[in-house]
Amino acid sequence: MKKLSSILGHSGAIVALVVAVLGPFLLFGWFQNGIGAMGLKIHPSYSGGAVSRVVERPGYRILVHERAGRTTPWQRVGAFVQADWVPVSALPASVSDDVDVDGDGKPDFRVAFKPAELTVDAAALSPRYRSLRSGGITSFSALIARVNGSIVVRIPVE
Repeated sequence: MKKLSSILGHSGAIVALVVAVLGPFLLFGWFQNGIGAMGLKIHPSYSGGAVSRVVERPGYRILVHERAGRTTPWQRVGAFVQADWVPVSALPASVSDDVDVDGDGKPDFRVAFKPAELTVDAAALSPRYRSLRSGGITSFSALIARVNGSIVVRIPVE
């Protein structure tokens, strides 16, 4: 009886170990489908918000996102507008663009940067935006970064 309980105990431990190691790999698709069906979305302060306009330039595009602002009182990220220049490989050595965020035909800010250096000089042309002079990430709402084959610039909103 002692030998039987020892064999059953060790066999149970081996089965539990195999299930613990292989379980996540076998059940990953099920968890992914379950979480995907919940309709969860990445917060705009991380993703930049939905793309509202696409501005075509010779050889590249500017993706202008909707304004991303504070949605909760305890959120520390200030309001911003994100613009993506894609693809990086097609950008000239020095980029200078006027960006119209709201589509009224008047530029809201002027962005100048060099893709190789990742420093940005953004001049506000509308009172709704703040000027930005930065090399890298000043804050989460004022930055320039290279992300997945694009240059991302976030302009702070007043």
